Amino acid sequence: MIIVTRPSPEGEVLTQQLIEAKIPAQHLPLFNISTGNDLFNLPSELTKLKPSDIVIVTSPQVTYIIKNNLPNLLLPTNIQYFAVGNKSAKLFSQLTNSIISYPKQEDSEGLLQLLEKISLKNRSVLILRGDTGRPLLVNTLTHQKAKVKLIECYRRNPILYPPNILADHIEKQVIISTSTEHLLQLEAYCHNKHKQQANLIVTSWRIFAKAKCLNWQKVLLIDGANNQILFKTIITLCHNASI
Repeated sequence: MIIVTRPSPEGEVLTQQLIEAKIPAQHLPLFNISTGNDLFNLPSELTKLKPSDIVIVTSPQVTYIIKNNLPNLLLPTNIQYFAVGNKSAKLFSQLTNSIISYPKQEDSEGLLQLLEKISLKNRSVLILRGDTGRPLLVNTLTHQKAKVKLIECYRRNPILYPPNILADHIEKQVIISTSTEHLLQLEAYCHNKHKQQANLIVTSWRIFAKAKCLNWQKVLLIDGANNQILFKTIITLCHNASI
């Protein structure tokens, strides 16, 4: 059984793709997504930006929440847009005709390498994100003299399940975790036996390292968090009878 923990709609889409491919899968989102404290301040913050200022999109959820709550949002065309990954860039490009740049290495480190090519001194940088996130982007850009402002576009609200929700057929489980927040939330449902027998698929070195610290034994790191990569990986594993 493939356990997909990523939130809707990405989690639902991946689960359905697996089911259509005759692979048993269950969508078990660990968080609901709701509007963030700063979302409705975003239009006014965007009007303050000057030419060559920067907007950074950290996840697909940013676009989903904007579409649902600010459908008529006007995005300036004279600034630069960046996203942490391909999926975030592709979705956000639906809101603007501007180019959304993203790194080949789809994480904060990769984005920072991309931003090294431009001068950030005295530029305003809006980071569109959730209620939690790594401080790496903020700290590094601030050190480079950028004027950084975080915009909490959405919030993650934990979904509570019965403690034994994952207790059956542990040795046949493959759990997909695409963030450290999801991994930490799994602690309520996965104990030592679980971590020894179940398979865990993660999408970055940071999540991999955290999983090892939490004593997960069977951890597979894959190159990217988008559904296409996850789907192809699982199909390959199933065909090779590795899970």
